[in-house]
Amino acid sequence: MKRPPVRVALPKLFLWSEPGRFEEYPAALARAQEGRVYTRAELEREVFDWVPASQFPNGAPRSRGTDGVGNCFGLTRGAARYCIGGINLFEQMRKGVRVTQEGLALGASYRNASKDSDWVRALARQLLSREPRTRLVTGLCLAGWQLGVKICGGVPRGPVCLLSPTGKRLEIACRSCEGFNQLLKDRAELALGPAWRKDLIAHGSKGRVIFEGINSRIPSTKDLTTALKRPLAVLFHLGALEGGPTLWRITSAGLADALGIDDLAPFGFEGQRTQAALTDDDAFVRALGDCADSDGYLVVSKLAERFGELLNTPIDDRALGLDRFVRGAMYHDRCRVLDRHRGQPRMGRGLFGESDSRRIRVDFSPMPIGKQSVADAQIPVDPATGKKQGEIR
Repeated sequence: MKRPPVRVALPKLFLWSEPGRFEEYPAALARAQEGRVYTRAELEREVFDWVPASQFPNGAPRSRGTDGVGNCFGLTRGAARYCIGGINLFEQMRKGVRVTQEGLALGASYRNASKDSDWVRALARQLLSREPRTRLVTGLCLAGWQLGVKICGGVPRGPVCLLSPTGKRLEIACRSCEGFNQLLKDRAELALGPAWRKDLIAHGSKGRVIFEGINSRIPSTKDLTTALKRPLAVLFHLGALEGGPTLWRITSAGLADALGIDDLAPFGFEGQRTQAALTDDDAFVRALGDCADSDGYLVVSKLAERFGELLNTPIDDRALGLDRFVRGAMYHDRCRVLDRHRGQPRMGRGLFGESDSRRIRVDFSPMPIGKQSVADAQIPVDPATGKKQGEIR
């Protein structure tokens, strides 16, 4: 039975006040008292030590500096969806908020650090565990994308963009950035990460995630380029990005070294490391091994999902992506369909859209190392049928 999608709302990204002032969160957490339940006003005044620009009748601080408090909270559950309120430093209680164990650990790292890299690393690890948009940018860079931004005084300044491995440029605009939200949709699991996934499972929700805004269908991108510079400043400070002066990359080894860890697996980035080096043939061989039953048969829809996952193909394109690859391999006599069955309708789409090919058994020979895969466009069309050669008739 197919699981229903899990709707997750994301607030506008803000974090701390300026890119270079990333000590604000750790310093505040160093003042937080374990077990105490704070009101919002107490949190802002006593923990974050923010003085209000103006006072309302109830005495609650209301200044731009307090916007960052909104990105400190964790997961809450509503009637129809969840909300990830921030990077899980504080949790909502019935009558206020209290610091989480993760928040206490970050505060302790700030109090006890012998050098700034100790607490900066702790902050970076928290961001890469819990902040979806930062996770998305980092994961894309680990998979071969590049980040475009200027560095002035050690912090990012000016426009920010992403450059895909194929050279496609995505400007991350302050007012509207539909392209970034499309990446967030296509790579929702990457952005979510294992820490939030574990929490969702604990609540009984295991379906694929759909990100939404707080008050709209899509997450807010207002001031997104400004907000992203704040976590990026942390990564630049630790030396996690390589290259420059305006185009940067992230390697798995470089990021692990910057974070002071040996393995990126706890962050869910190990797949990004692998997929950057995978060829289509490598991914297909791995997908065959992952999806075949004891008799060597494969459910095509599951094969397409796994093959697309390994190559980071958008979910909606995975079925056709498998068709294109298999068609090319069949044309070059590297793939043969040995047997096929109709299966059950619940198995979904068959190979090439054929209902009698929902379950298949194949023989595949990977291309010799050093040769490139033949593009789908190179496969000729059979003039008698109008189909590309290699398709199941």
